[in-house]
Amino acid sequence: MLRENDIYIIENLLAEGKYFLAKEYITNLLETNPENNLLKNYLAITYLCLEENDLSGAIYLELLLNIDELEIDNIAEIIFKIATIKYSQYNFNLAIELYYQGLELNPNHVSAYIDLAHIFAQQSNVDLGIEVLKKLLENQPNCIIAYENLGQLWEDIKEWKNAIAVYEQGKKIEPQNLQILSSLADCYLKIDDYNSARNILKEIIKINPHHIQSYGQLGYIYLIEKKLNLVVDKWKILINQIPKTINNYQNWYQQEIAIKVNQEEVIKLNIDLIESLQTNKSLGEISQNIAHILFSQRKYKLAIHYYQISLDNKIENDIIYTNLIVSLYYQNQYDNINLYLEKLKVINPHQYQIIAQQINTKLDNRKEHEYQINNPVNQYYETAYEWAKQNNRLETNYYSFELDNYLYLKPPKTIHKKNHPSFYFPEKIELPKPFLVKIPNGKVYLKKTEGSSAIITEDNYLIGDLSPESPALSPNHPDSHPSKHSLLQSPFLPPKTIIEGKVLVLVGLLNNVYFHWLFDIFPRLYLVELLGINWQDIDYILVDNRTNFQKETLQILNISPEKILPLSFPLYLQAEELIIPSFPGCIAWMPSWSCQYLKNKLLGYNKEQKPYRKLYITRNNAHSRRFINEQELVKLLKKNDFEIVDLESFSVKQQAELLSEAKIVISPHGSGLSNLVFCQPNTKVVEIFAPNYVYPCYWLVSNLVNLDYHYIIGEAIGSSHFHSFLYPDSRLEDIYLQSPMVILDLIV
Repeated sequence: MLRENDIYIIENLLAEGKYFLAKEYITNLLETNPENNLLKNYLAITYLCLEENDLSGAIYLELLLNIDELEIDNIAEIIFKIATIKYSQYNFNLAIELYYQGLELNPNHVSAYIDLAHIFAQQSNVDLGIEVLKKLLENQPNCIIAYENLGQLWEDIKEWKNAIAVYEQGKKIEPQNLQILSSLADCYLKIDDYNSARNILKEIIKINPHHIQSYGQLGYIYLIEKKLNLVVDKWKILINQIPKTINNYQNWYQQEIAIKVNQEEVIKLNIDLIESLQTNKSLGEISQNIAHILFSQRKYKLAIHYYQISLDNKIENDIIYTNLIVSLYYQNQYDNINLYLEKLKVINPHQYQIIAQQINTKLDNRKEHEYQINNPVNQYYETAYEWAKQNNRLETNYYSFELDNYLYLKPPKTIHKKNHPSFYFPEKIELPKPFLVKIPNGKVYLKKTEGSSAIITEDNYLIGDLSPESPALSPNHPDSHPSKHSLLQSPFLPPKTIIEGKVLVLVGLLNNVYFHWLFDIFPRLYLVELLGINWQDIDYILVDNRTNFQKETLQILNISPEKILPLSFPLYLQAEELIIPSFPGCIAWMPSWSCQYLKNKLLGYNKEQKPYRKLYITRNNAHSRRFINEQELVKLLKKNDFEIVDLESFSVKQQAELLSEAKIVISPHGSGLSNLVFCQPNTKVVEIFAPNYVYPCYWLVSNLVNLDYHYIIGEAIGSSHFHSFLYPDSRLEDIYLQSPMVILDLIV
């Protein structure tokens, strides 16, 4: 007779990964219970865990021949139970084996298909996840949860039309399923099908008059369609249904933003719009506030419309006329500019003189280009290696390094039902191998925004793996192929500066951002050291040194300030020889050796003291991704012995020291988390993201230095499209959590 305690022991051994002990325990029990099918099932599961699939298969074949359908289902349930445990432990490969074995016995187990699809998506195999859910729908064509999950997978890879097709099928089965309807409306909005989205959103509100998201989305549609009355109606309902969120946002503005010397105009515009909706201001005043936001977003065509409504409603001031004139200029509506210049002249003669001079100057010069030099760059080498090989310079100008270039990734932990698509990556990623190349008469280009760079050969070939652009994409992403580089399509280049001598190139993208400095720029010096290049043989170093952290780290490396070529934008220079160490991996993708180099240079030693500090890194003084209800969180954290730190006031070495002593680190997404590289293994990390900007770079760092990484995503203010209207640039979104207590739940 099998005791309940025996089952408990077996399942615990399997959960803890003690498979040999489980095998021994089960084998002993089978000696006295040789016909117990439950024990045989556990033994078959154990063989699967030990990768002895033939032995496992033989047991299941015997069971299938000798037991009835009800017992088969019971056996399958046990397999699914162990599979779910392995899934929760991120042992994906074993979980997959177990789920498939269970499905052979019970092909109608819905949650097994759902879990399998999520596992495949997490491993960056969304196509296989989609096939799994399609198989489920073949077996159970009315399974609504399958439609929900399949549509979401199509959304994850931005295949909106495929998602729409799935959701439309789901809608036929459950016409009032709010999750299906809401997702369907969002997808129609993604492809600018406002009619379909509007109709579905109206359906949702009929089903649930308190569906907040739908009022926000409808208001956005009416905004695009220039139906101000309906915009106001829907957005008033929206903000009246979320009083706590709105109150927190307003208090945050008054207590944190309005009191600063350099007030942030964007946040003030958001607050002005919200308050005009709350206090039932006139349509003209609300239209003015909407127009101001649109103008700040450079949506000039729509801004013109809403400014005109303000004027039609007798709202008249110098800001309206100034912004209207600028908007008309950028929309090439020059004929109407003089009319509004005359209006501005009456209201504010001084402002009139300023804006008239600016506009006239722009009108006179509008046919002139910023760049006067024709761009001859229209060809490329994919890699520096290809350039060296084709020009017989592999032996003399190209140096490769045998350094570890693999990333081993564990999935992040989160309170959300499934991981965000930004974390969909395989367990092992191969990064490009590092190298150093010397290019005679080579050229360097860096766009003014620092979002595009290029290394160009003497005969005007762009070198792909040395010429990254924003956004920083994953390794081998098709959109990062050099054939898509913007410089190949640009007709002009800035004037070229000629440098006599050898120039070491250490520039990249966003050079003065702390993260990019630490992981894309600084470790390149290790390649220079490995090659044994004599600093005396280098005439100049092209490197950014505008910030204190750059100056500090360059000083640590004893790099002479006299050799540094200051960056001027846009940058385009040519030298007798460019010496270019490659990026450690790809832009924003770093290998383990770069992390160790940073520790060696900036920390200088390995910590022996056990980490003990609990840190919250505030971004209160930053200009983006601030935590809106941070004071509520800070009160909770202080009760739990957390230190609140603003790393901007620390030197690089001090930041390294502080984080090396951290037991727990909590922070909104931002450059301060770059210092995770200095943490000791197993430090717990909780990263807080804005809803539309989930970027996995600090998860990558956490994997490289073996940290216990968790994340949580903030909530939209009101609805996704109302939120995006307030924050059109997702990189600048501030972060809001209705209940900051959930962060504490992650660290308990």
